[in-house]
Amino acid sequence: MIRDFRMLLFAALIFLSTSCTTSKIYTKQFCKICLSQTDGILVLPLAWQPGFRQLSTSEQNQLESQILDKLRSRGFTKVELYDRMDYELLKAGIKNLNDPAQLAKVESELGYPYLLGLSLGPTRDGEDWSYLSPEEVNANVPVPDPDLEVSATLRIALIETNTGQIVSDKTVISNNSGWSNSDEEGGVDYWNFASISGVLFHGADKGIAAMVKDCGCE
Repeated sequence: MIRDFRMLLFAALIFLSTSCTTSKIYTKQFCKICLSQTDGILVLPLAWQPGFRQLSTSEQNQLESQILDKLRSRGFTKVELYDRMDYELLKAGIKNLNDPAQLAKVESELGYPYLLGLSLGPTRDGEDWSYLSPEEVNANVPVPDPDLEVSATLRIALIETNTGQIVSDKTVISNNSGWSNSDEEGGVDYWNFASISGVLFHGADKGIAAMVKDCGCE
């Protein structure tokens, strides 16, 4: 009974942490193309970007799956991970995407006119807990939100394989400052059980949705 209660409490804390995450989207390049739901999109491996090395392999795989699911939920019928197409790439003679001729084959040979690339910028992993005593609260000591803040910066770029040009470029900055609760003595507890991967998942979800909307021409 006690174990079940603790599990429910832990789940509630995780939910609160996730719900406190906010994401702001900044556009470097507004979409230059009209993206059709039948257009093929290959998602580049996160492992290619050094920033993602701070995530575990499991977290990287989860984020990649989330991106595919998000695109499919938006009606895209031909989306796949680049590294799941080793046979098709080898058969088409595609080994180096820095070669314009090989990059163009991603569309002409495989039917994918777009690559989706993500890179992870600055991140911050704050403390789990902080406390202000009643005396500090009465003295208007600054709230320790910066000490608890968890944040991640994600860049989402859509690349045209025929030309190699970036046709959509957005940066998503996601933050979670946790939450607080006053105790009976007048002090304030501050908690934040969010993780970098958690705020990153939130940002990716918002960023993909914004890209799809920006590239829609209806």
